[in-house]
Amino acid sequence: MKQNCQHCGELIVGDAYWVTSEHEGVSLLDLIVCSLCSMEAKRLGLHTGKINVGSKQVSARNRQSHRTAVGI
Repeated sequence: MKQNCQHCGELIVGDAYWVTSEHEGVSLLDLIVCSLCSMEAKRLGLHTGKINVGSKQVSARNRQSHRTAVGI
């Protein structure tokens, strides 16, 4: 499965990372990003973790996150 970085838009080649941020229990950021954007997120103090882009769990979580963000 090909996945684009949700921050820079480039095709993710190699490892993908989840970047999240919460404030008082409210999710403010929930993105799948490339390694370069992950390094920038770490520099900014955001939580990052390596993921398997091909897993069904990731797809389902990302889909729900997107629906919440756009109010669907």
